Amino acid sequence: MKTSLLSWLCLLGAAFCEMAWTYSLKYIDLPALKTLRWATLYRSDGGMAVLWPWIAYVVFGVVNSVLLAIAMRTIPTATAFAVWMATSLIILKATDVLWLKADWSFTELFFGLVIIVGIVGLKWAGSTQ
Repeated sequence: MKTSLLSWLCLLGAAFCEMAWTYSLKYIDLPALKTLRWATLYRSDGGMAVLWPWIAYVVFGVVNSVLLAIAMRTIPTATAFAVWMATSLIILKATDVLWLKADWSFTELFFGLVIIVGIVGLKWAGSTQ
């Protein structure tokens, strides 16, 4: 089965959606959702601030699943899943370090590079078949 550039782009898009979906989980506030009232739904200090993480959770989760399914039509399942998960992890770590100012170490950088080499290796091995 021949893979296409579109499949790999869908896989990369799915990885970005996975990152956004993961961060939406981080900001979901269950107790605030339980106290949400229709009367305060559209106030900036009330409902929408509570609802945005839930909306992101649903939207990014659905788009992630659709893009991953499209990619897996031509990319072997194990390869697609490995590349999707590894790419998601790299994007999550980069986002943590660059935007959320999380700590990082050279050991984490090294193993992140090992993951990237693995992704490239899987892509290369898949293209020779």
